[in-house]
Amino acid sequence: MIIFGTRGMVRILGQLFFVCLLCRHEAAQRLVRRARWFTLFFIPVFPFLIRRVVSCAYCGGESPVDREAADLFLAEVEAGAAPAVGIIPPAS
Repeated sequence: MIIFGTRGMVRILGQLFFVCLLCRHEAAQRLVRRARWFTLFFIPVFPFLIRRVVSCAYCGGESPVDREAADLFLAEVEAGAAPAVGIIPPAS
């Protein structure tokens, strides 16, 4: 008997503070990688669906991002600054 199925895994790749595009509050924005894995005997074998989203810590809203935008986000995390693309500056 062969036991197979799927399993979801979530990994936080990085976090920055900037204004959320959904709720307009300045809060932590996390880059999250969500992957659906094929499992064989409850052991993850390979991912078959990978999504990257930016998740707001304040409102919980999520916005999908492509791989290039995720790479830019991670570069800004390593540099220690807020990304400049698609960000609304805080209201004064």
